[in-house]
Amino acid sequence: MVFVDTGAWLALYDKKDHNHQTAKETATRLKDGKIPLITTDYVFDEAVTIIRMRVGHKEAVTFGNSLLKSRVVKVVEIGDDLKKEAWNIFVRYKDHRFSYTDCTSFAVLFRMKVDRVFGYDKHFESMHFTLFP
Repeated sequence: MVFVDTGAWLALYDKKDHNHQTAKETATRLKDGKIPLITTDYVFDEAVTIIRMRVGHKEAVTFGNSLLKSRVVKVVEIGDDLKKEAWNIFVRYKDHRFSYTDCTSFAVLFRMKVDRVFGYDKHFESMHFTLFP
């Protein structure tokens, strides 16, 4: 299983993003559906908002619709129990500059025993997850 972070979604939808080409290549390799992909509703919120601001409304809607209808990517909802786990991570790691959204992603990764992340945020590496590409 692979977790898809905000940075990967942005790189795929923003042709000006310096990771656009590698993100496209990685997405092509993952599209066959053999590797289950997950993301979260918090990452969805972050990505659709940033795509809206950087690229445009039409692209944000295209992204949102495709993710919500996807049969390849499961969107995990951050419920109360994951919020508490995320908050505990946020409080514990005061020496790191994690966003709360990062912490919700970490909580999901720990809970689902996922160690690979399609994304570009080095915070995942500091929590011992493997980033690719």
